[in-house]
Amino acid sequence: MMRELRFYGLLVLGLVLFPFALHPIGGYAGLATQILLVGIATMGFNLLLGYAGLLSYGQAMFYGVGSYVALLTVSKFFPQFPNMWLAIVLAVLFVSVLAFLIGALTVRLYGIYFALLTLAFAQMFYFIVFQWRDLTQGDDGLQGITAPPLWVFTNIDLTTTFPSLNLGPFGNLSDVHYWYAFAAIVSLLVIAFMRVLIRSQFGEVLGAIRENEQRSTFIGFNPQRYKLAAFTIAGALSGLSGALRGLYETSTAPDSLTIETSGNFVIYTIVGGVKTILGPMVGTAIIMYLQNVISAKTDAWRLIEGILFVAVIVFLPGGILGSFKRKRARKIFSEALSTETP
Repeated sequence: MMRELRFYGLLVLGLVLFPFALHPIGGYAGLATQILLVGIATMGFNLLLGYAGLLSYGQAMFYGVGSYVALLTVSKFFPQFPNMWLAIVLAVLFVSVLAFLIGALTVRLYGIYFALLTLAFAQMFYFIVFQWRDLTQGDDGLQGITAPPLWVFTNIDLTTTFPSLNLGPFGNLSDVHYWYAFAAIVSLLVIAFMRVLIRSQFGEVLGAIRENEQRSTFIGFNPQRYKLAAFTIAGALSGLSGALRGLYETSTAPDSLTIETSGNFVIYTIVGGVKTILGPMVGTAIIMYLQNVISAKTDAWRLIEGILFVAVIVFLPGGILGSFKRKRARKIFSEALSTETP
């Protein structure tokens, strides 16, 4: 119990300090909000790659479709009833059904065949969004769609800033909008959900399927059902992430469904650490910092990103948090052996 309280206490503290910790290194509060929103999709992808052993190149499909559904709900589907909760719920429900249907066709495949089929579906939806100009505005995307207030007992305008308070080298409290607080709360709930899910029987069975699918079948589990459930959950989280990102930025475009976006989720997860709860969020923060801050200072930021990715694979194959977790586990194990030795 104390361990759980310590984990969530430190997590809440980290979320509170995060936007201010970025300021001394050239970051900004808006970037902190974007990192949390994108990190939700990365955690969903990690459920597939880290725990189910499935490399999907279709997560951008769910992420992008989620953003389109949320913004279209606000602007075209229910313009007379603007409601952020409705936009988010419809986006997650639509993407969950989409993920279930596509997962039913793809999880039967293995390795490169699964990856290529998910990529094919992602490309198909990219071209649907690109060509359906009457609905999606084609390559222009949806622009300037103001998100409605968030209703929590009263309407809250998430673009409102906190009161001014000078924090010296850490910026000003007024740099932070209510959007960050909302993103932090949603991220906290998603992390808690993932932590419970991974520690449940479902998470244990996913791990068993990843290690030896045939053996898990022999002991009575249905690997296809578990992988389909993981695929659907990962898709739903990607849809939630895309919906929130679209509402936050008041826009979306076909770029959100490209293979580059799917590849970003792979990079975020591997850099931060597969098979870890917070690793995907850490990887998202590091790479998005390079993409948004370092890119403004040097044209060689892609080279820096590539070197970092290669270095992690070679020297930290478990990712930044994953390798730290392994070293800590080995230390605890060696200490336990030393105490048992007479």
